[in-house]
Amino acid sequence: MWLLKEHLKEFDIDITEPPKHVDYDYTIKMFKEVKKQKRSPEEVATQIIYRIKEYIKDFEVVSGYLNINLDWEKVIDKWESLFSFNTPKIKIMVEHTSVNPNKALHIGHLRNAILGDSIVRFFKALGYKVEVLNYIDDTGSQIADVIVGLYFLGFPENPEDINIERLVDSIIQFLKKEGLYKRDIERNIKDIIKNRIRILKKIYGYTIPKKFDHYCGDFIYVIVNQLYKLIPDLEKYRAIVIKKIEKGNNEIYKLNKKIVKKVLEEQLKTLWNFDIYYDLLNKESDILHFNLWNKTFEILKEKGIIEFVTEGDKKGTWSIDLTRWKEFKNLTDKYKVLVRSDGTTVYLAKDIAYAFWKHGLIDIDFKYSIFCIQPNGNELWETDINGKENPKEFGKADISINVIGSEQSYLQSILSKIINEVSRGKSKYIYYGYGLVMLSKNTASLFGMDSDKEVIRMSGRKGIYINVDNLLEKTIELAKKKIAERHTNLSDKDLEILAFKIARSTISFEILKYDRNKTVVFDLERMTNIDEGNALYLMYTYARIKSLLEKSGIKDFKEYIRCIKDLNDYERRLLKIVFLFKDVVLEISSSLELNLLAEYSLKLARTFNEFYQNVPILPELDEKPYRIFLVYLTQQILEKLYYILKIDGVSKV
Repeated sequence: MWLLKEHLKEFDIDITEPPKHVDYDYTIKMFKEVKKQKRSPEEVATQIIYRIKEYIKDFEVVSGYLNINLDWEKVIDKWESLFSFNTPKIKIMVEHTSVNPNKALHIGHLRNAILGDSIVRFFKALGYKVEVLNYIDDTGSQIADVIVGLYFLGFPENPEDINIERLVDSIIQFLKKEGLYKRDIERNIKDIIKNRIRILKKIYGYTIPKKFDHYCGDFIYVIVNQLYKLIPDLEKYRAIVIKKIEKGNNEIYKLNKKIVKKVLEEQLKTLWNFDIYYDLLNKESDILHFNLWNKTFEILKEKGIIEFVTEGDKKGTWSIDLTRWKEFKNLTDKYKVLVRSDGTTVYLAKDIAYAFWKHGLIDIDFKYSIFCIQPNGNELWETDINGKENPKEFGKADISINVIGSEQSYLQSILSKIINEVSRGKSKYIYYGYGLVMLSKNTASLFGMDSDKEVIRMSGRKGIYINVDNLLEKTIELAKKKIAERHTNLSDKDLEILAFKIARSTISFEILKYDRNKTVVFDLERMTNIDEGNALYLMYTYARIKSLLEKSGIKDFKEYIRCIKDLNDYERRLLKIVFLFKDVVLEISSSLELNLLAEYSLKLARTFNEFYQNVPILPELDEKPYRIFLVYLTQQILEKLYYILKIDGVSKV
């Protein structure tokens, strides 16, 4: 417990929950300290008790164990310290979401965004200065595939202008003009388009998506990739598009810029539905235009981190000898290429340059302009070659937390090593990985996906996935149905608002309650039940507390911290779990394992509900006034937990 640890820092001890048969609040394991001091357990216990005597009611020493009961009347006076943290004046940068601007967000992307936003909220709640970034890959192959469809193949920019016959004819005319036409290919092309329409109808209930990010990702991108398989030579136009985008100031570059902006605007609308906001959009095109790599390259050479390889299969490249770090000593292929023998850079080189900017390790900066004003009233900025000098002091972070899928763990570990070495340990680059998101068999069936497998894995290129907008819509439908069964007198508007809050809270908590490295399986039916393990249970608990506090009619609950004596087991358990809040927060500030906060929130809710069901609160307000204060304190903690865990506090569920 934090309050005890603050007074016992000099001792090598462990403070734990006692075994069930031991009727004390805490057990202090003294074995290491006893060995270190070469004194008896009784002598060490005397030293420990002396440091914390103001909080101790009684104790016993059993071998190397010190069992203690707390004087809760003294402890509860420190309740405000539960929310006080010694926050250093450093800047934390969190980058998350980073979805290619060619598609709508699917539920895998949402896991990234929810984890990232929860981290942002966690550190803001502790009082840190936090800057939130969303990286936009506007020069990559995925957006290039959409531009191939729009610029070369004749897909209309407006989804409402789609006509299958005209589209097939446009594709055929292009193939003939470029010498790629084969006899009877029209039928294959038409089958690809019609099959995609059929799948969209089955999964989402519509044929051509109207929302622009859905149209680009679910329709154009998927069809173009299937056309590559049918006509392999078509892929060379992707390379043409990428070169044109990188060169800048041409038709394709301007079209790409327009499409990226339109897709990004739609992606942000989806994210805003989950109260997710950013400070800055960093575009890959600007990393290229502002030439961050050249300066980074010079620093890497100067520090001896990169070397020119003169023999072997990596001859002529500039590479990192990874065996310079002990974690990579056993590699058979020790070199990681950054600059190929033809002078072109690999993707990791750009990532290193970008990480150098994040931590202020290079003296090159972007220019910036306002992208939009977000629904929360805050400005969202973007990097912009025609923008202003740094208006908000973007960059120069002490710590950067980078939320990226687990498939990137190897490259991210290299990046972390480089940043640590170049900054001499002053900057901390944290890779925050996470696992997959899948659908249960039952939930997949709600979207028309039939399978014999119990869980369904999704694929972007194959077009087998569920978009976040559609997931939210389906969850709202289920929530409305269940709310209407419990509350028959709600107006349509109130039902809509409550269902929306339950849906987004349910989805967010389902992502946050699991170990981030494990696979999450969405089961909407289970998620929208009032079970102890989900968001609805937490929302139900909050609604119960809010109702109880309103019924009390009390204006200042702090006046009710008195008469704390003769505590029963339910009261003691609630006090213990309430005062565990700070311990959990301090642990997460080091580990960043948000699922621990979710576990704690469920444990707190369960403990409170047991207390509520077994202890009279309002009927014994005069004799036991501290009980209502305990309810109030539980509410204060839950509100902080719900902010971080993205759960809406409601008055009914």
